[in-house]
Amino acid sequence: MASMKLSLTFILLLSGLVVLGEIGATEAACAVQCFQGGYITCDNYPYRKLDGCDCQCAPKNGKNCVLHLHTGSTYNCTAQA
Repeated sequence: MASMKLSLTFILLLSGLVVLGEIGATEAACAVQCFQGGYITCDNYPYRKLDGCDCQCAPKNGKNCVLHLHTGSTYNCTAQA
């Protein structure tokens, strides 16, 4: 009985790690190193300030993304393939 509980616990933990890995894969890290700082907003991510200081850091599925630099400048990001 104890080995069955241990097996079930292991399967649940493994399932959780797989789910968390999938969530993390949807938000890939941007390779651009930021010095000026900023954030990105997208219509399909309401009320979220996404990390990034270059439009290539916008999510691939982002809709009407805008780059906001700490200098006050804003740039409309084009859709990524």
